Amino acid sequence: MQFHEAANFLFDLRRYPPRPGIDATEALLATVDDPHEDLRAVQIAGSNGKGSTARMVESTLREAGLSVGLYTSPHLDDVRERIRVDGRKITEGAVVEFAEAIRPYVTEQAADGEPPTFFETLTALALWEFDRQDVDVAVLEVGIGGRLDATSVVDPVASAVTSVTLEHTDVLGDTIEEIATDKAHVAPADRPLVTATEGAARQAVEDTAGDLCTVGGEDDDVSVSYEGIERAEGQVNLSGDGWSVAASLPLVGRHQADNAGVAAALVRQVATVDEATLARGLGNAHWPGRFEVMSRDPLVVLDGAHNPGSCQRVTETLSAFSFEDLHVVAGAMVDKDHRGIAAALSGADRVVACRPDVGRAEDEAVLAQAFEAETDATVQTRADVAGALASVLAEADEDDAV
Repeated sequence: MQFHEAANFLFDLRRYPPRPGIDATEALLATVDDPHEDLRAVQIAGSNGKGSTARMVESTLREAGLSVGLYTSPHLDDVRERIRVDGRKITEGAVVEFAEAIRPYVTEQAADGEPPTFFETLTALALWEFDRQDVDVAVLEVGIGGRLDATSVVDPVASAVTSVTLEHTDVLGDTIEEIATDKAHVAPADRPLVTATEGAARQAVEDTAGDLCTVGGEDDDVSVSYEGIERAEGQVNLSGDGWSVAASLPLVGRHQADNAGVAAALVRQVATVDEATLARGLGNAHWPGRFEVMSRDPLVVLDGAHNPGSCQRVTETLSAFSFEDLHVVAGAMVDKDHRGIAAALSGADRVVACRPDVGRAEDEAVLAQAFEAETDATVQTRADVAGALASVLAEADEDDAV
């Protein structure tokens, strides 16, 4: 089997809707000798911020001298981006070896109508690779929820719920409290669950998990102070019981300061790190597609915001920059809150709705209707992302933002 054949084998697996529960993932892992059983795993759930937090944890643990596996989703360009060991993508050869090992089982399950899903299989691949590479810690970003997510096959040594918003209500529940309760099931057995949630979400998390390490305000276990953007980096002060850190974050925005606080708490639960190591680790945590400034004239920002909460954070972070007109190139999946996303980006002067080249992407005309209903922007459509971006860049002035 060649790599392109292995990749096609993976992408041919069902991707949507997600299948709640861990039974299928456990069964798949059993075919490769249960590699997850001895892993020291950090599991990170949350509506927003879990990927950035996972990257900060990974970066800081590596700065402390540990070998670290990192599992995140989705990928931007190459499926191998999802699985990294010490910053390096899983090799094509490893993907082929795993695909060949599980193909007989997957084929058998497909004949019975119950093959593992794409996410279940990628999760198993990550855990197999981390065990094979003998990592000291595996950092896992949860896919959806917590209680029934494929990553919950592990028994984590530390866990977090970064934030909670209304999302995936068809799977997780119709209220903030129900969604928070589901996510809180990632809590480790013998350590406080780290969380930056607030209000009703925090109460639901506490009711489910019990012992918490809270992040955010002055009265929390980890206090976070965001000092704004300087030299294109977010300036943050973090402090806890007997420690404090001032760090410059490549990931900018007030929300990333909270994510840094969650990451710091998780790192301190699983490793001995001094303040200088913590500051360096957070400062090295680059993550593509998270308010990534691509150019300056005009200001061009790439962000993978996918729900109203994350789009609101993009708007808030943009407010720290000076520009004239705001041009938005937007695409979304069919299961997202399109009108909520549009409302969070209501400051746009021009919107070009497009359809990403993904099977469950929403039609650009449907997305355009949401922006027409929720904004005063001039709204246009383009079938493809590249064409949409090219048209906006051709019209944007140097003092605009895209």
